[in-house]
Amino acid sequence: MASTSNCVKSSKFEQNLCLSQASETICRFVVQQVQQFSPERALRRFKHLFIEPTELVNSEPHQGVNEKKVGEKSQQTRRRETHQTRRMEMPPKISLTPHQALAQIATSGSEETFINTFKRSIYILINNWNLVRQLQYIQELVHLISTNLDNQQDAPSQLDILKLWRSKFMASQDYQELVTLALRTNDHQSRNWSQHYNYYSLVYQSVDQRQSVKQKTIAKTRSLVLKKQFELQLAMYTARSTVTDKQQGNSPNPTKIGHKVLHLIKRILQKRGAFNYTNLARIFLKQAQGICYKNFKYNLLNYLFYSLDDQDLDQTIKKQLSQQLEKLYESYDEGYWNNHLLLRTCNRLIEYLTTVNQANPSSLFMLLITQGKDLTLAIMLLKLVLLCPRSRTHLECCLAQLIEHYQSQSAADCQWLINFLEVLQVTLSVYAEDVQYNLVNMSEAQPEIGTNFEGNPYRIFSQLKVRSTCSSASLS
Repeated sequence: MASTSNCVKSSKFEQNLCLSQASETICRFVVQQVQQFSPERALRRFKHLFIEPTELVNSEPHQGVNEKKVGEKSQQTRRRETHQTRRMEMPPKISLTPHQALAQIATSGSEETFINTFKRSIYILINNWNLVRQLQYIQELVHLISTNLDNQQDAPSQLDILKLWRSKFMASQDYQELVTLALRTNDHQSRNWSQHYNYYSLVYQSVDQRQSVKQKTIAKTRSLVLKKQFELQLAMYTARSTVTDKQQGNSPNPTKIGHKVLHLIKRILQKRGAFNYTNLARIFLKQAQGICYKNFKYNLLNYLFYSLDDQDLDQTIKKQLSQQLEKLYESYDEGYWNNHLLLRTCNRLIEYLTTVNQANPSSLFMLLITQGKDLTLAIMLLKLVLLCPRSRTHLECCLAQLIEHYQSQSAADCQWLINFLEVLQVTLSVYAEDVQYNLVNMSEAQPEIGTNFEGNPYRIFSQLKVRSTCSSASLS
């Protein structure tokens, strides 16, 4: 029994040693590629090894000359030598190519070895490119990792298991940290104020027909990560900041307006009145069913200005928007409106409220901003996005064009634009799909929890929405 146990331990040791050697072979190959060749070639080699490992099929290790000589010995001699050196014997050295090493890992079924080797190879590339400031290739690498995961019929089993392991890596926290790292290295390229709003530029790139499919996909992936990251950070900061100052330091403020963001969120929640803006959009669409486009435009105007403050200013803006809507798509006035017409109408309204020539701000935009009505404008844009979610991309593209138009100016000169971008970003985040904000009057609560650091009896509760039958989990 002891002999059997020793054999099992020996076999396990030899297997781990072989896997370790295979991993080292792959990592040495990646180091050689990134240090001796261009980033383009290093990316291609990485792709052919991990993403499209076509050479993996029929990849068998080639054993060295010493093993061949051992094979020529007589069976009796081999048996005697094996018996004498069993405890000291190490597995024969095998000369592996990177693809053979990967095939060995796949055949062994060691997911842990693959994941560790894959991660190590990724960070070898990232660290080397970061040192020489070739940051654009880091973005391409992050995108490359997520490609070619579709199952293919009659694919070799080794390719199947590698795709499965890579899919698991994509769903892990390690991959999210990798994406965050890639975004952070990109953000450090410039200190211009506009870089803080790189999200809008990425959205614009994701739909720009001048970009390649690959570039648009990378931009879309990165913009979604930035969007979700901001929403989560804002929710965490809000929840912890309204409890104690000590907890506040654990969650960074993702905005550029400091503690004012808490007061802003309260104003947003108070402005919605008896109806949540999301419910208001649903009610409008339900009541607008079966009416002609001309009446739809009239009702749309009333929807936009419902519950807004400062009636005098509202009437000025309403008159201008009414004139624009009256002439908009007049040929459709007598027919019924549809979702396609809704999208086009919301997009035109967004342009009237931001930029109509893809550069300079519109007259309505400047009128609202110069009157200090940043939140009024943000809520009008929010209402349009809630009415037609597909219009959000168009809104973000318009903002990207405004940012590009002013990015050569200093942050001090563009403070009016920066302030609006912050207000709008917070407003949209308060109505994000994954987070719910509520304003609760704490005046009747116990004294020790009755007020926050502002001495305000109202407290913001932010919750992550759980997409299941379970209730939401509070962040506070």
